[in-house]
Amino acid sequence: MGVIGSLTALAIPILLEQTGVKDVNPIQAIGWFVMVMIPITLLIAVIPTPETISPDDGAHFKFSDYARLFARGNVIRVLAADLFVTLGPGWMAALYMFFFMNSRGFTQTGASLLLMVYIVAGFVGAPLTAALANRISKHQALMLTTTLYSVGLGLLLFLPKGNFAWFVPAMAIEGALAAGFGVMIRAITADIGDELRLEGGREQIGLLYSLTAATSKLAGAFSIALTFNLLALFGYDPRGGAANTPEQLLVLDLAFIIGPIAFVMLAGACFIGYKLDAKTHAEIRRQLDERDGVSVNYDEAAVLEGLTAEPGQATVDRR
Repeated sequence: MGVIGSLTALAIPILLEQTGVKDVNPIQAIGWFVMVMIPITLLIAVIPTPETISPDDGAHFKFSDYARLFARGNVIRVLAADLFVTLGPGWMAALYMFFFMNSRGFTQTGASLLLMVYIVAGFVGAPLTAALANRISKHQALMLTTTLYSVGLGLLLFLPKGNFAWFVPAMAIEGALAAGFGVMIRAITADIGDELRLEGGREQIGLLYSLTAATSKLAGAFSIALTFNLLALFGYDPRGGAANTPEQLLVLDLAFIIGPIAFVMLAGACFIGYKLDAKTHAEIRRQLDERDGVSVNYDEAAVLEGLTAEPGQATVDRR
């Protein structure tokens, strides 16, 4: 749904141009589209998914509960990873048009089409990353995809400038890998929520997701401020028609590549030594099910595990 929304927003300026609308600012049109869709999509999300209150969730949360979360190592891991994994693509997004037009020699239309390829690839990348996580583990899938993303981003500098045929598959691969970042971070957050509930006796997944949402917003804003100030520091002029020197274009290239690679690799590194793997999480879920009085058919689960899961991964059939 995020991919569909992004593509729709990107299509609005194109539709305005094709229909001959001249008196509407395309950026403002995108803003109004978002404002109108927020209440509609909110209802679509909320109405068919009523919240199930867990048996041990009966108290209100205080600000001190947030503070206690920061004392947990796994919480710090996932928040730091979420910050870095958002900063990387956010940094790239801020410099995207400058890099592809001024450095790689594409027109605005060509750069926009490559961006659409990058976004559409998320349709494939998100489920593939989930399938990969089922084969290895969620944190290892994140570490692998962040590494491959970084390698692929560096290779963009070596592709023929202005060659659309070369850049299309490269951007498709990068977009597919990037789409899996958010999927894995949210899935890992859910696992950590189960761990906290088992040890603390309270459902805190809402607190965790509110924190990851906050770090994502912070990273998105920080990436824009950081990139433009960095380019200005080294003399690059982003204004249309500006005559930047080869040295200034080199600064643009290095900023576009090094920043995202550094942050994305830091996101993967956050899970070095991470212990909450599939086997550990399955045991946590078993204990939670027992405490909640959920009957689990472990014999059938063992059969299903042999058919669908890797050794060490548990699959349970909740009845």
